[in-house]
Amino acid sequence: MPSEKHGNINGESLRGFLLHLFHRQQRNRFLICGVGKLENGDTFAYTDDRHQPVFYIRVSDAENATETLPAQNWTIRTSHYNTMDGEGVKQVQSKDMSHHRTALKRLESAHIRTYEGDLNPSLYYLINQEFHGSLKISGAWKPGDGIDRVYTNPALGSQDWEPDLAVLSIDIETSEEADRIYAIAMVSRGGHLARVQDEIHLVGDTRPDDPPCVSCYPDEPSMLLGILNRIGDLDPDIITGWNVIDFDLTVLSKRFEAHNIPFNLGRTKDRSWYQEGNIWGGSRMVIYGRQVLDALHLTRSTMVRYEDYRLDTVARAILGRGKTMHNETEESMAERILRAYEEDRRAFCEYCLEDARLVQDILEKEGLIRLTVRRSLLTGLPLERSWGSIAAFDAMYIRAMHERKMVAPSHGIDRTPGHGSPGGLILRPQAGLYRNVLVFDFQSLYPSIIRTFNIDPLAHIKGLLKKNAGITSDSDLIISPNDAVFDRQTGILPEILERFFNSRARAKQEGDSLASFSYKIIMNSCYGVLATGACRFADPNLVTAITSLGHHLLRWVQALLEDEGYHVIYGDTDSLFVDPKFPNNVRYAEAMEKGKTICEFANRKLTSHITETYGVTSRLELEFEKYYVRFLLPSNRGTKDRGRAKGYAGLKYEDDAESLEIVGMEAVRRDWTDMAHELQRSLLLYLFRDRSGTEIEELVLSWVRAVRKGELDEKLYYRKSLRKRVSEYTRTMPPHVRAAAHLPNPSGVIHYAITLDGPQPLGYVNAPLDYDHYVTKQIAPLVSTIAEFSDIDVDGAVLGKPRLFRD
Repeated sequence: MPSEKHGNINGESLRGFLLHLFHRQQRNRFLICGVGKLENGDTFAYTDDRHQPVFYIRVSDAENATETLPAQNWTIRTSHYNTMDGEGVKQVQSKDMSHHRTALKRLESAHIRTYEGDLNPSLYYLINQEFHGSLKISGAWKPGDGIDRVYTNPALGSQDWEPDLAVLSIDIETSEEADRIYAIAMVSRGGHLARVQDEIHLVGDTRPDDPPCVSCYPDEPSMLLGILNRIGDLDPDIITGWNVIDFDLTVLSKRFEAHNIPFNLGRTKDRSWYQEGNIWGGSRMVIYGRQVLDALHLTRSTMVRYEDYRLDTVARAILGRGKTMHNETEESMAERILRAYEEDRRAFCEYCLEDARLVQDILEKEGLIRLTVRRSLLTGLPLERSWGSIAAFDAMYIRAMHERKMVAPSHGIDRTPGHGSPGGLILRPQAGLYRNVLVFDFQSLYPSIIRTFNIDPLAHIKGLLKKNAGITSDSDLIISPNDAVFDRQTGILPEILERFFNSRARAKQEGDSLASFSYKIIMNSCYGVLATGACRFADPNLVTAITSLGHHLLRWVQALLEDEGYHVIYGDTDSLFVDPKFPNNVRYAEAMEKGKTICEFANRKLTSHITETYGVTSRLELEFEKYYVRFLLPSNRGTKDRGRAKGYAGLKYEDDAESLEIVGMEAVRRDWTDMAHELQRSLLLYLFRDRSGTEIEELVLSWVRAVRKGELDEKLYYRKSLRKRVSEYTRTMPPHVRAAAHLPNPSGVIHYAITLDGPQPLGYVNAPLDYDHYVTKQIAPLVSTIAEFSDIDVDGAVLGKPRLFRD
């Protein structure tokens, strides 16, 4: 909305947050354009013509480049920058993006290497700015059309400020073919929208019993114009929804086009547009002056995993409530919604609004908008790109390179040939039922290895140059177990991680869990980025150096503890499970104190080992993570002494409370029934509490009886995702696919039971359940696992056949 102010020429400085940055060509001027929100609530925009598209070439290629590029469209300038291997570069500059792209293509055809040529000019601009999302802006401004303040070439500086942004959640309801929209729900939260009423816009006549939040329109074009104006009035900073990019906004853009209405939901006069991505989650909707954050994408970017990622499933897991309407008949969900639209206006409106509300409530409860803003502030990337690990790595690393007067290679230039690298080390699990198991864990193992051993693209290149030139001895380099070499001068990545580690430590001290989590996930992503070919800095030698050092450290600590008389029963990547040989009657406080002592001893020895062997300061820290009073490592099927990797259970006492932890076993696996989940938990508690074999057998018999009597039918459903259409399963027909074939429109996670007539889906079970299947396939395997460590008779317990003699 236009500001009532009349402009300013006094250079007033205000804090702001940059929401959208883009570039455009205006005749013979190249402009960088930014749109954002100021601390006083005003919107701002600015244009900057002080920057032009550039890339770099090696000095040794300058002569050939000059012959390849006629002088009239490009300028080749002297530069003070160098490549990572130390050669000087020259800057190629143009005033027009078309000339910029043409130059890159010509040089590529001539096999002349370019540097930073693939960087979007807007991203290149951001990388070279002082500010990271938040900024201070000053200079003359004037009111704009749709923007409160418009600046030209303002003064911009760094500023620490976290904004409260206005978020609008939308949800559309369409025909089954999505060729007609008949309702749009909008729910606003945050910023200046905190108290705006939720609303729904629909095609149809006004009715006496309509909720007060309903606005009716005679036809679809009128409704589209209505929401266009309404979004302009609300003026949100962020537009969101569930799968909003690939469905809601995409369908909206098509319907606007069908009615010859300009699709512009932004703050400028530019049309909004859709860009399809090559991978899932890679598509984007550009709405000028606002950001589009898809709630589905944000949810999938976190470390939490859900049964499936339908809105109803995630909402019920997070909020304890879900959609207000479900399909319980042969009709499709689209038909069910359309029928409500025609016959039950109030129920239909509540359904639409609740979908939009669920999105807002999920984002709020999980802190996903604030987390996205924090990531943007850390990486300097726009909100929509801040979750991209590769983009974040590129931005942070190239910014640091520029500070060191270096340029980065364009993607695919100066690449090291790829080869596989080992994953995390698994120390052979030793099956058994244990008392008093201590778990030690390396804190942030891979980031700590990177910091300790200077694992870094630049340090690796410098190390190779020194080694190949023979100007240094091996002792002057850091050499990893895979023989990768690294210069001892602190590299860029270790420096970035050191800063993040310190910031995270401060955040923890201040109780800022959101900031701590933000630092953690960015740090942990660095290893994966170096392992993917999509990153310009990826190098298999770096990745293998990290994992080989991880293997070495885990084995070294294992040997250290075993030399002290402790028994390492299992290890996985960064964790060691240790039987310290405590007496059975050890007190809890005594065991905890001993665990801390062992950990301190191991850290002292590890620090000395790293310093003496590699001549570096150790950033590795072993943490005494937990103490299990009882612990089970079940054996692999068909073996007795070899335990399952990544599958175990333990009983902890903490703050005088007992808790059962299960990792990788049936009780926490989605492909086992709820009945099996509950039974295994009960069996483990019986085992850990030293209940007799007779008591365990009686427990199992009671569950078998309950199953056979039909008392647990609601807990006998399997869950498995349908990865493709039923018709596309041609070679095999797994049970969940056979069950899905009974559904009118199968998709997502299929819930099904095994009946005497085969697999049947939830809501369509019309045959008796096959209880023999559940006893033999769900109960018996769980009992067999326990039987290895308890005096029970599996057949007696499962089949109700008492044995004549007990061992």
